[in-house]
Amino acid sequence: MIRIDRQAAERVLRDQAELSDRDSGDERWIGRIEELSRLCEVGNIRTHIAFLGTALLAKSVDARADLVWIKPKHAADAPFAFSARTLSEHVLVPVAADVGIHIGVTGAQPLNNQPYFRMTYLGDATPISQAGRPAFDYLRGLVEELKAMSADESRNALRAFVTVRRRYQPRYTEHAGELHVTPTSLAAAIVAFVGENSEGGKRAQACVAGLFDATFGHASVISGRINDPSRDKPGDVCVLADGRPYKAIEVKDKPVSFNDVQIFGKKAVDMGVTDAAYVMVASRQERLDAEALARWADGFGLSLSLFYDWTDLVTSALYWSPMPANDAAKLSATRIRERLISMEALQESVASWVRRIAG
Repeated sequence: MIRIDRQAAERVLRDQAELSDRDSGDERWIGRIEELSRLCEVGNIRTHIAFLGTALLAKSVDARADLVWIKPKHAADAPFAFSARTLSEHVLVPVAADVGIHIGVTGAQPLNNQPYFRMTYLGDATPISQAGRPAFDYLRGLVEELKAMSADESRNALRAFVTVRRRYQPRYTEHAGELHVTPTSLAAAIVAFVGENSEGGKRAQACVAGLFDATFGHASVISGRINDPSRDKPGDVCVLADGRPYKAIEVKDKPVSFNDVQIFGKKAVDMGVTDAAYVMVASRQERLDAEALARWADGFGLSLSLFYDWTDLVTSALYWSPMPANDAAKLSATRIRERLISMEALQESVASWVRRIAG
């Protein structure tokens, strides 16, 4: 195997990012990367963009890099295998964040997603979803072309990657000046904001996470992206103590059933969390049998809280904050904006939130 020098890779990527301001790179590759970006958007699988960026960077540093054998431990007979995951995590991700290149996904480990998580080498028949197949097949064609390119040619293509993917980098609205937010106006702003557009649940989850940031501290609250598989946490939002969840909150702005709450509660208990809350804020949400749920939860030693509207949740969260409620409301408003950005909400969503809290 070969080791891609991280410092050299960082220099190459930063150099190409700087050059892209006056030279957009190989025009043919601009078209190819735009097409891959389109296919990834249609198929709703953007990890292929991060992989292409990693492959381009590897070839730009060491033209010997074998773009098929991307996991050295599975490549005993491939002398130029390299660790694509290491290169992506330690160079592509941090540099892209610094210079404004959107690599398709936002996690710290972009190749720890399907299909790259399972595959031993590129093209090993790892199952590909039907929706994602066109993007993956197109990527394979790009990799085949890239395999025959020199380091200089690869750098021109890498510069094209930077040029195209910078266009996908969201530019979020900033808020300048003092916030004019009170507990009452914060609750009203959240109701209007979430009711305006669910955005697949992103808005509601960001609001809950932002509220709990003000209550427990940002470092103690974790919130994944929408539809994240909850392998290591029992809820959409969790509060940590000593690095482990001890409060779990599920958030839904669509109707929730009695059994939905039971399934979530049982999962929390199974993962060692005995303090849980369900935030169900859909306008069509029916009141569940609270006494029956309480009896059921008591049988598992589970403390279960139910929130049906934003006013109750905001009031409770701000009351338990260590700061005065008015200050906590202002901090929550700021944290909600940050949570929207981390969850990749639409730029229009962030702008809408900023308008509502600007006073």
